[in-house]
Amino acid sequence: MELARSGNNSVQNPAGALAAPGNDAASLKNEFMTLMIAQIKNQDPTKPLNSAEYISQLAQFSQVESLEGMRKNQSNQMVMMENLGIVQSASLIGKNAMVPASEFQLDGEAVEGKVYLENAAEGLDLEIIDAQGQVVSTIQLGAQDVGDVRFSIDPAELGLSAGQYEIKAKATLGENSLVAPTYIKAPIERVHFSSASGMMMAEMGHGVGVVSVLNISEVS
Repeated sequence: MELARSGNNSVQNPAGALAAPGNDAASLKNEFMTLMIAQIKNQDPTKPLNSAEYISQLAQFSQVESLEGMRKNQSNQMVMMENLGIVQSASLIGKNAMVPASEFQLDGEAVEGKVYLENAAEGLDLEIIDAQGQVVSTIQLGAQDVGDVRFSIDPAELGLSAGQYEIKAKATLGENSLVAPTYIKAPIERVHFSSASGMMMAEMGHGVGVVSVLNISEVS
């Protein structure tokens, strides 16, 4: 079990080329000041330079410098929030979580889960499909009310060998039939931050795969 960060670990500076050494606003402002002082020293006393133009350019440099500072602060805040999220999510490692999933792996232990019904059903069947796409077992859960319906898949009881499976919950009401969403309970083995999506991800056991921590409905 480990805690990690995936993708690009550094936050890119939004200032782009302005952040390059010697090409940032502060450096350009200093260079401009040096040139301006040199021109003032060497100006023709009878034709003094227009100070308004220099003041205008200095104001522009100050605005750019201020924007760079704001962007740098935002980048630092993003890094702090990312690190805080990783630290907080570390407490999830090793715990069991219920997450939206229809695929799982059996390795001799029972796998628990639930079906969520938006409407009451006269019948609820749980089809277990193997890697070849064949229905190898069906668990009949009967009539159910609205809400969560718990289930357990015991490979010894159902005569299922180790391997990858898919689960499909079929709810019927009269002549209507629909596939209800399923959730699988699995241990959280690893937590990492995805820079691409900007989300904290949890790597689940029982072959469930990787899910966003925002999709975890229960933790036990």
